[in-house]
Amino acid sequence: MYRLRFFLRRFPVGWWVAAFLLVALTGVTVSSLVGRASAMASRWGAPEQVAVAARFLPAGAVVASGEIVLRDVPSGLVPEGALRRPPVGRTLLAPLAQGEVVTAGRVAGAGVGGLSALLPDDARALAVPIGPGTPPLRRGDRVDVLATFEGDEPTFAVASGAAVLAVTRDKSVTVAVTADEAPRVAFALAQGAVTLALVK
Repeated sequence: MYRLRFFLRRFPVGWWVAAFLLVALTGVTVSSLVGRASAMASRWGAPEQVAVAARFLPAGAVVASGEIVLRDVPSGLVPEGALRRPPVGRTLLAPLAQGEVVTAGRVAGAGVGGLSALLPDDARALAVPIGPGTPPLRRGDRVDVLATFEGDEPTFAVASGAAVLAVTRDKSVTVAVTADEAPRVAFALAQGAVTLALVK
């Protein structure tokens, strides 16, 4: 450092050359960065401010302040139905990964909460007691509801691919079935034995 100062004091022209080179290098760097930004903008589109998950959020979670934030995302990467403000106080219908853009289809309507928020359109929720044959289940699993009666064909499915909405430890599993399946499941619960079979 001392030698550099000595050189610059003794040779002021060298100082100006060094300053010029530094300015030129800075200009080139800035120009390169601006060029890259322009190229990215032309490729992916201008940035848009949309709602993005700040961390992983599971299905059924009620969005709290700070869990979903606004961020700039290139318009070419913004999915259809992206929200433009955080849906604080609303229930998630599906899990969100950290950094994922939040769409309207992932969030329940305003004022809808609890299990009804997770219930698909035209579906019915029924609680099925956990029996000895019930495998370990969690929210989001799919199950067939099997009914067993006395007769020639003792066991058959009364609902297929029902979504698990909630699991009460060692007591019951709440499943979403179609409007047509709901009466059959209710009859099986009242008149027979019901078993849940996990499906892929």
